[in-house]
Amino acid sequence: MNGVVFDFNGTLFRDSAYHETAWHTFIAQETDRVVTKEEFEHHVHGVNNHGALEYIFNKKLDKKTADELAERKEKIYRDMVVALDSGNELVDGAEEFLDFLTNHNIPVNIATASMKNNVDFYFDFFKLERWFDYDKVVYNDGNVPSKPAPDFYLLGAEKIKCPPEKVVVFEDSVAGIRSAFNAKVGAIWGVSTDGNNKMLLQSGVLAGVIDDYHDNRIYEQF
Repeated sequence: MNGVVFDFNGTLFRDSAYHETAWHTFIAQETDRVVTKEEFEHHVHGVNNHGALEYIFNKKLDKKTADELAERKEKIYRDMVVALDSGNELVDGAEEFLDFLTNHNIPVNIATASMKNNVDFYFDFFKLERWFDYDKVVYNDGNVPSKPAPDFYLLGAEKIKCPPEKVVVFEDSVAGIRSAFNAKVGAIWGVSTDGNNKMLLQSGVLAGVIDDYHDNRIYEQF
C-alpha cells in the first residue's frame, strides 16, 4: 500500500463517549428529544454535524444555522476534553504506528467529519503536525458530502497523491466504513470502540478489527 488515511474521532482519539455526552447535553439544552444508542450509531456517529443536526431536529437547516448549532455542541465537547485528568490521549500505540509510517516515508492523512475548529484544537492539543500536514486534512467545511458518500476518502487520498486502491483506511463507524468502501480503497481496518468489534465485522468488508495500534497485523501491510 502507498498511503494511509485515518478517520480521527474514535479512530486515533477514543472520544466517542465524550461526543455522545456532549450531544446529549446539547440536545437536552436545545430540544425535548431523547436519542437512542442505535440512533447515535447510524445517524450521528461518523456523520457530519449538519446531517446529524437535521436528523436530531427532524428538519432541513441552512448552513449558517447548522454551523451555529454545531459550534455550540463542539464547544461543550472541547471544554470536556481539556478538563479531563485522563483519557485525553491518542489511542494506545498510535504514536508508534504514526512514527513507523513517517520513518518509512508512507504518506498519511486525516479525513474527519469534524469541523475546522475541532481540527485546529486537535492539531494544537495532540501536536499532530509531527505526522500530518494540516493543509491536506479533509474536514467538514460544508462542501464535502457526508460519509457514507466516498468523497472524504477520495479527497483524503488525492491530497497525498495516492490512488484510492493503494490506500489503507482506519475507521470506527458504520458510516465511515461505508464511505471508505464506496471510495474503493485498498483496505479498511476497523478500530473498536466500546466493544463494538462484532458490529464492525458484520460489515463484511474489513481487513480486520484492532483494539489498538500495537496489533502487529497492521504493520505487515507495509
